[in-house]
Amino acid sequence: MSGSIGIWQIYYQAVQKSQLDSAFVPLDNSRFPSETHELAVFQRLHTSGATAPYSAWGALSWRFAEKTGLSGHELLQIVQQSPSVDVFYMNPFPHIEALFASPWWHGEVAHPDLLEVANAFLDAAGLSASELNRLTPAREFSMCNYFVGSPRFWESYLPFIEQALQRADMHMPPALRNKMHSEDADWRKLHHASTYIPFVVERLFTVFLHSHSRHLKVQKIPCPLGESNMNEDLLELRNMKDVAVLSRSKNILTMWQDKRSEYFRKTSNARWCERYLDRLMAAPVAW
Repeated sequence: MSGSIGIWQIYYQAVQKSQLDSAFVPLDNSRFPSETHELAVFQRLHTSGATAPYSAWGALSWRFAEKTGLSGHELLQIVQQSPSVDVFYMNPFPHIEALFASPWWHGEVAHPDLLEVANAFLDAAGLSASELNRLTPAREFSMCNYFVGSPRFWESYLPFIEQALQRADMHMPPALRNKMHSEDADWRKLHHASTYIPFVVERLFTVFLHSHSRHLKVQKIPCPLGESNMNEDLLELRNMKDVAVLSRSKNILTMWQDKRSEYFRKTSNARWCERYLDRLMAAPVAW
């Protein structure tokens, strides 16, 4: 811990403990399995009173440095330098910002049928399903639940997520609710047989930023590792999409879509392009 900032680092196995950052406090989560993954950790810390002494706190994965290229000391320094900010958030994979209209469309490629599940979820939760197709600027992309926030942030964010989950479970069509709680989302078995829930929750942060954070001061922290892997094409695509968002220009949007299609054809195999590219190109866009 540093001053009034409290950051825990979650791990599940003894072998992972050696990879933790000494600037954070180790948090053994092996005895607390949950469908919601990190959300359950946030809830447990918040209700336990452990976060009470801190003006900003968070709980990060044991893979934080590996994914971001940031050290714990660097993160603490950034947070300390801006005490008025309510939430600092990160996206370790900035190429997603460049290539996908929204975090949800990226999720559809990674987790088949996520859009169908998420559409029913948002509708049942009383949230706008237009978020799925909203051309999302890079500044609102956040992945991996990497954020550190003030009590004001957590007291807004946690009820927002909890209420959305409760309403969705109550009002979703039964077949889609059952699918949401199935392991179909993790068909490649890369996420410990996860259901759709953690992938929906992860993307709800963007919805929160867009529609429920006007009373908060927010700051996105660039991730050095991901940014260093952004080639000229990806940087141009990200900038082009952001300009399209700001200007609401259909011409610039079309230019981004065409350049993105060309990039995917150069960098992805034919099977991937056959499966996804036409869908991505034909996807409706909401402003």
